[in-house]
Amino acid sequence: MSPVRRRRLSGGQKLAIAGFALVFLGFAAWLYGGSYLRQRDFALGRAREAAVEGPPCPEITRAQFEAQRLRKFKTTLYEGVVFGRQFGHMDCSILRYGGGWSPQSYPVCQFTGPGLLSVKTARGEWFYAPGVGKPASVGAPHGEARCVMASNFTVQKLIAR
Repeated sequence: MSPVRRRRLSGGQKLAIAGFALVFLGFAAWLYGGSYLRQRDFALGRAREAAVEGPPCPEITRAQFEAQRLRKFKTTLYEGVVFGRQFGHMDCSILRYGGGWSPQSYPVCQFTGPGLLSVKTARGEWFYAPGVGKPASVGAPHGEARCVMASNFTVQKLIAR
């Protein structure tokens, strides 16, 4: 029995296969790269919208918080963090670390006028007293609450939705 001989590809066939592979890889890069860039731009826009600067919220102890004897305190579980408020409206979003570049994220909530705030994460509990009618924003990067006396969220934005 004679050995089986394989037919070799011609130069034109090799060139056609290489061209097809190049087109396929280029299309995949365009498809997935464009999706990544759209998601990153969306995350960067959210980071700009939620970037709020202001003085820190007055922090209170658990005993001071419990001494208020609040009957109606609204709590919301958002991305593993429990945000509580006495009054007003809230708007929460997810922000990525590194100004929108990182795949890891953390929750940020903005309040129109919460009165009192509580934040509970796996790393602890925090209590704040920004005051009635005063806007506040709370983020929980790395599981630790940070509160500032400012917000980009208003009732007009809520109505416009």
